[in-house]
Amino acid sequence: MQNKTTKFLLKMFMFFPFCLAFGILSSQFNLDDWIFFLIVGFVGAFGLTFWQLFDYEKFNDIAYEDFLESKHSLKLENTKENWNQFYEMIKNPLLDLEIIENTENKLKVQFERKFSDSILTVNKTPDAIIVSIEKKFFSFLPDRAENYRTLQKFAKSIQKSTNIVTGGA
Repeated sequence: MQNKTTKFLLKMFMFFPFCLAFGILSSQFNLDDWIFFLIVGFVGAFGLTFWQLFDYEKFNDIAYEDFLESKHSLKLENTKENWNQFYEMIKNPLLDLEIIENTENKLKVQFERKFSDSILTVNKTPDAIIVSIEKKFFSFLPDRAENYRTLQKFAKSIQKSTNIVTGGA
């Protein structure tokens, strides 16, 4: 069974190559003190992952699949009211957005973010409405829980009239 500590370590090892490369580039490829670069890589990776951790820990009920991830999804009851509520939110946006795709059964919207934009996709199936959100680029890296927070706002606004099942993408 995996837990949050395992996920933390996996994400830390994911950040390690970036931190190591940053240390090597900042020294202009002088590899005389390679042990120092390994330490810088691990300390940097730990620091970045630890910084992300606080934003995800704010959500007490966050599932393991959503912890330290930027891909999230939720499943809604397929009703005309729920589908129309998404269109209402898009017509009166709280964030800067761009509609990428708009069909009878699919709505795809891009939200502007500080570092990497997010893509919100709403798919209507015969029995459910699937809402998913992910970063446009580098969706395997954590995003300080921005996408999870956005999806939770959608869930709260629609939750008044429907059943919701959350889970990772």
